[in-house]
Amino acid sequence: MAVGAGRILETLKSRLSAVTGNDAVTEQTDLVGDLGLDSLQVMELLMEMEDAFDISIPVNVMAEVRTVGELAGAVQALLN
Repeated sequence: MAVGAGRILETLKSRLSAVTGNDAVTEQTDLVGDLGLDSLQVMELLMEMEDAFDISIPVNVMAEVRTVGELAGAVQALLN
């Protein structure tokens, strides 16, 4: 099943808005710096994305990801 980048981004933005109360989440939003996510919240987000898109996200992906857009790109790469 092909999943578009827009759907991935919207899923991430929606989930992050619900968790943080910040409705201004964009592709450039820094997960830790702007949203203040701690390591547990980041892991919960990864698990939710795994469930939403039926993928397995390696933990080391988060070492390379800082922004919402980068995480969306990583999810897209795993789907392809």
